[in-house]
Order: sequence, then structure tokens, then C-alpha cells
Amino acid sequence: MNRWLKISFLLFFFALCGVAFVVTHLHRKETPAPAARELYSIVNRQLSALRSDDFDSAYRHAASGVQQMFSREQFELMIRRDFSSMTEPQRIEFGDVQVAGGSAIAQVFLTAPDGAMRGYLYSFTAEADGWKIDGVQSFDAQPLRRPRGTQL
Repeated sequence: MNRWLKISFLLFFFALCGVAFVVTHLHRKETPAPAARELYSIVNRQLSALRSDDFDSAYRHAASGVQQMFSREQFELMIRRDFSSMTEPQRIEFGDVQVAGGSAIAQVFLTAPDGAMRGYLYSFTAEADGWKIDGVQSFDAQPLRRPRGTQL
């Protein structure tokens, strides 16, 4: 391979990388930050579906990456096994929300029928058809003070 052909391939490769960087940057800038109430609404709709054993609706609020990892049946099994408190909350309170580009995190506090408060970090991702839940992680929710967020 001659020298000019190698240089041409290298320049083409670097130009392609540069274009990919710019497109990715512009795409991330285009994602409008959601209002906190929009994320709260998504959580409420999913929890409402879980309370009524409508796992099909709850599954639709999951991000495409979650749906690729878990079938609808596996999703239901995971919720029943690992997140059973989500199927019967007596009270829902929201804490802080943080948004960074096409992703967001929201604190959610659920009060169980026995009065115990459980905390969850919901992570969201922006998809073509709106914000979707791409993960839920529990954390110790016995706060020293009440959450200052919205109560439902």
C-alpha cells in the first residue's frame, strides 16, 4: 500500500471520528430536560400498574435496554421477587431529581402497609417516545428528615 493511500485512510478515519463526536454532542444537547413532575408521573403510572397487577403496562414504562434484557415474564418475576414493596405502597413521596443530558435520576420513597419506608433511586433514559425507566436501585430509606419532595 503506498504512502498517500495510507495517509488518505488515516485522514478519512479521523474525519469520521470527528463527525461522530459532533453528531453525538448535538444529539445529547437536543434532549430537553424533563420537568420533575414528568418523571414523577412516569413512576406513578408504573406503580399504579404494579398495584393493579397490570405488568404489561408496567413493562411498557421500562426502557428498551431493560426490555432487551428481560422478557415481560422475567420482568414480572423480578418485581415480585426483588421489589414486592412496589406492588402495595400506601404512600409515595419524591425526593431530589438530577438530570444530565439524556439521563435522569429520581429519589422515590414508598411507605409499605406496615409503615416502613423504603427508598429507591429510579434512573431514566430519554428515548424516541419519551422518558423511560432504565433501572431501580433500593437504598436505606430511614431518613433523618422527611423527604422534601412531592407527596402523593
